[in-house]
Amino acid sequence: MSTTPSVSETQAVVPEPRAPAFDPPETTGWRGVARVPLTAVMFLTRLPCPAWVGHDAPTLSRSAVYFPVVGALVGLFGAAAYGLVGLAFAPAFAAAAALAATIWLTGAFHEDALGDTFDGFGGGWQRDEILRIMRDSRLGTYGTVALVLTLGSRWGALASLDASVVLAALVAAHTLGRWTALPLILWLPYVRETGTGKPFAASMTPRRLVVGSAVTLAITVVALGWAAVPVIGTVLGITLVGGWYVRSRIGGMTGDVLGAVNQLAELSVYLVLLGDWSGLAARLAVWGGGLL
Repeated sequence: MSTTPSVSETQAVVPEPRAPAFDPPETTGWRGVARVPLTAVMFLTRLPCPAWVGHDAPTLSRSAVYFPVVGALVGLFGAAAYGLVGLAFAPAFAAAAALAATIWLTGAFHEDALGDTFDGFGGGWQRDEILRIMRDSRLGTYGTVALVLTLGSRWGALASLDASVVLAALVAAHTLGRWTALPLILWLPYVRETGTGKPFAASMTPRRLVVGSAVTLAITVVALGWAAVPVIGTVLGITLVGGWYVRSRIGGMTGDVLGAVNQLAELSVYLVLLGDWSGLAARLAVWGGGLL
């Protein structure tokens, strides 16, 4: 008996062509133009986006330059909540509403990163141990303390700021907070094989950093005027120190690190705007004179 397979049997084992797993991203027309900024919106917030806005790695990597703009939108959302609640309640409740609104809009994305980062660097000594703890989804002591302190400080600062300043403070703080990711992505290597920050690791170029920084500068100056000078200087300092610290401990950055620096930068904006710096300078001058 012949063992040569029949034509029908040969055809039966030929696999049928499969449809692509996803539609390729559109790169032309108005959808091609809108796709990248909307990807940034989708990545950083819970806002619904059209089905054609995907999250493929190439588009995600290009979307980072729009992070500051998304931050400004988040700040405006928080300011709207502050204004609405402030019509009927004291500033403390309006500040709580603003904080809750921005956390809801972003899905506590950056707060989660802050907790993981402080757990990792607080509980770990060696690089691998720090990264392992940061990967753990459970919240530890260091992360809990960091979240309580930063959330409480953000609420207290917003509640203490004059209501006329809160809108500008929220917009500037959230814009600058998202901006901090841009230089860190360019400056630091990504230390994990996979993770939320991986698509951005090789995407930031000096040109994109300049464009994102120019947009951030424009938004911050419009919002704060001359007060933008000490605010920007403080955020720059936090970004540089944070980048230096994580590089010295783990050799680079992760997505959690970016979120943690974001949170510290946002808080610093409120504190700079709230502080009585002229009074501090006067008291230091008096104390200095007494020592002399």
